[in-house]
Amino acid sequence: MAKYIVSVDKDLEDVVPAYLETRRKELPELFALHSAGDLESLRKNGHKLSGSGGGYGFDRISELGRQIETLALAGDSAGVAARLAELKDYVENVDVVYQ
Repeated sequence: MAKYIVSVDKDLEDVVPAYLETRRKELPELFALHSAGDLESLRKNGHKLSGSGGGYGFDRISELGRQIETLALAGDSAGVAARLAELKDYVENVDVVYQ
């Protein structure tokens, strides 16, 4: 059972599955960047996430992206790791309801 249920406009039904799949596929890269200590690349990725999630109805992805961007800029590696774990949990457990 999904932990997160998100209502999305039915007009986005053709693009939302691909958007979420892209987010899932990029997770290993994000975790690898963190393991490598590449906070600058994580900051850039966080910025991209913050700009994309809301457009598809996933405000939580945008929120986590903003937090990743801010924490990476501040050099808070542990904070970034926590947000990446939250992002992973979210994209792997979200259920979309089209309205």
